[in-house]
Amino acid sequence: MSPRLHPVVPPGTDVGGYLVEERLGAGGFGAVYRARRGARSSALKLIPLWGLTAWAEREVAILLRLKHANLVRIRGHGQWPDEAPQSFFIVMDYVEGRRLDVWAEEENPSAREVLRKVLGVARGLGAAHRAKVVHRDLKESNVVVRDADGEAVVVDFGAGGYESAPRITGGVLPPGTLEYRAPEAWRFQQEHGDAHGRAYQPGPSDDLYALGVVLYWLLTGSRPFHPAEAEGVEAVLNRAPRKPQALNPLVPDALGDVCMRLLAKAPEERPPDAGSLCAELEGLLAQADEDWDVKLCDAHGANTATTLAEAPQAVEDELAQWLKRRKARPRRGPRPPRGEDAHDSVSNAAAIPFEPPPVARAKALRVAAWMAPWMVLIVGGLVLARGLMPSAPHAEVAVETPPVAPAFAITSWAPGQEVAAPWRPLEADEAAGPLDGASTLAAVALPATHSKEKVSVKMMKDTGMLPQPETQRSRGTTVGKTLGLGVAACLSMACPSAEVRPTPAPEDCPPGAIEAMEQLGLFAPGLERPLTTFDLSPGKGGGLIKVREGTTTVRMVSTWGGMPPGTLFSGQLLVGPERVYGRLTEARTPENERIPVCVQFVEAQDARLGLLKREPISDPGSAIVYSSMDLKAVRRFE
Repeated sequence: MSPRLHPVVPPGTDVGGYLVEERLGAGGFGAVYRARRGARSSALKLIPLWGLTAWAEREVAILLRLKHANLVRIRGHGQWPDEAPQSFFIVMDYVEGRRLDVWAEEENPSAREVLRKVLGVARGLGAAHRAKVVHRDLKESNVVVRDADGEAVVVDFGAGGYESAPRITGGVLPPGTLEYRAPEAWRFQQEHGDAHGRAYQPGPSDDLYALGVVLYWLLTGSRPFHPAEAEGVEAVLNRAPRKPQALNPLVPDALGDVCMRLLAKAPEERPPDAGSLCAELEGLLAQADEDWDVKLCDAHGANTATTLAEAPQAVEDELAQWLKRRKARPRRGPRPPRGEDAHDSVSNAAAIPFEPPPVARAKALRVAAWMAPWMVLIVGGLVLARGLMPSAPHAEVAVETPPVAPAFAITSWAPGQEVAAPWRPLEADEAAGPLDGASTLAAVALPATHSKEKVSVKMMKDTGMLPQPETQRSRGTTVGKTLGLGVAACLSMACPSAEVRPTPAPEDCPPGAIEAMEQLGLFAPGLERPLTTFDLSPGKGGGLIKVREGTTTVRMVSTWGGMPPGTLFSGQLLVGPERVYGRLTEARTPENERIPVCVQFVEAQDARLGLLKREPISDPGSAIVYSSMDLKAVRRFE
């Protein structure tokens, strides 16, 4: 069995005396399964030993310190399999219930119900902090609402820390989720950058800030800040979010004020500890009247919304305002079920119509007005040409093109993984892309020449690259020329230009990657960068290829430190405004050894990060690049 980032264990496997039943999810620190011993179900977490042993030992040390009804509990741990172990396993309570975000979407809670859930989380954090443990990655997906009693249970301490714990990561900031990082963490990063030996140490106040983000989302359906976007970190540091009660008038002022104190810029302005927060929340619960029982969101409908989008600033143009409204789209109450009682077909099947941006809508009207006389000329030309030309058979081109699967798929798992909303840029999400399940590569070969003859396009063996069908040169006709004039007029005057994509935001390396690369000598001074190619078959020549954003795999041709030639690297390919960036998070050697890495593409021509775009292309999610590149080991994706 080879070391893996996410061990795949089939149902029925015995792991330390626990019988695996089903896979529940996977994260940066391993995979979680439901397992059974006797009549009791447990959560079984498998963590690969390669590069993550220290994290597994730390998580066990944390869980052994935790004993509280609102915290997940450990039941056992060990290594598996018994002979030549490859994974560390941790057995925990299996909490039967729903993630907090799923619960909120399905239940459309009232302020009183939200308060009770947040109080349960605060009680759990209080117990953890008294044990000198900090969660460091608190968010809705790491809280489970237990079905048995409705209590909120904090789970997944894989990124957690405790007092006097040894340092594991090599970056300035520990693993975590951007939207939940406290301002002091971002400020520390700005002041110290990637200074060697400097690392931020989160404390209890970081967990309280993250709880403020959770509460803000429960009350309004939106996050207070989006650090992954341009100027997002500056907003976290220097701008106050709108009060929850200003976004949602159904939020009680007292609860909205507590949320704002949790989101204070300075730690000393937040509640001093989780115990003080619990006392305050308990006081609010005792004084809550019937207004606290009103659902925070209206019933599902196309034109109903309790939460209002933030009012745009006057300096923003119409398109920016529209994008902000899209991002601030509120959470709605659950859709009414269909059935005998659902006789109002309009309300029960209400769909949110697509509303184009105002700028695009106005531009479309201008284009339509301008195109009207041209269309008259084009149609007249077609009629005239048809009357003057003898009838002729249509020319047909036979092109055999295998179907192309999408470069990536949005999937969800629990607990711990988040899925980007459809309107968020892909660059805002963490780089990912293990080789398992990444059969379709984000690379398509580009032909170097054009031919007049018809061609048959075949899949290139072992690569997933598709040569583009070569263009047919058709005979000039009056019809073709007339259409060409109309199309050219459209392209030159009124058709929308290609989307301008932002440069991908920085992000942390996957757990264990820096340690693994240090052991392999990939940070050694003077180490030559290895030649690498999108072509996974040896012996192929280089050339220009078309790549598209999504999961990608590349092959290393030469030796690199302790990495042998033929090693495959997988991760995410991101298309920026001028360059294409590769963020590779896993390596697989020819011996099928899997290693977490933090590696980026380097352009051989100028030795800078990212591959230069070689030719213009209309699709903003694709680009033309050279098929070969160098690799660079980094301590943080830039």
